[in-house]
Amino acid sequence: MTLNNIPPNWVLAPLADLVSKIETGKSFKCDERRPASSEIGVLKVSAVSWGRYQEDESKTCTDPDRVNPALFVQPGDFLFSRANTIDLVGACVIAREVRQRTMLSDKILRFHFSRDEMKPWVLHLLRSAAGRKQIEALSTGNQESMRNIGQERIGQILVPMPPAAEQTRIVEKLEELLSDLD
Repeated sequence: MTLNNIPPNWVLAPLADLVSKIETGKSFKCDERRPASSEIGVLKVSAVSWGRYQEDESKTCTDPDRVNPALFVQPGDFLFSRANTIDLVGACVIAREVRQRTMLSDKILRFHFSRDEMKPWVLHLLRSAAGRKQIEALSTGNQESMRNIGQERIGQILVPMPPAAEQTRIVEKLEELLSDLD
């Protein structure tokens, strides 16, 4: 299936219509080491690059005055890398398990959806060939080594939306097949 060839009962929706809010982290002065259990971490882009949330991919915040609990990653957060190489810009995960106090960096966005049940659907779409093609086309930067995608362009990503029951069935099957691969 391509974006030009979706089933007749599906609709194409811009991601901006599905996301109620996008939060961005901050740029922090950090030590380039993992934080100890008593310290606060700041996510690196590698925390969302490899298909699963990897909170150990963080560095240590060295400025306690900049710690903002509103930026802490929470279970269920949908995280998106707005900057990375061409192959990894737009990498996204849902933070299933969170054990550490780790804040969003300026390169990691948190999406809030109008309906939480859309998270897995959008996750699979953004990881698909059709999703990757859109992200790569919308990203900017003159070097392949570091690309960026801004919030306005993220909102332009088209998401094929099946009826809710069909969407649930497809996500369940995808997750079953992907868990078999793990």
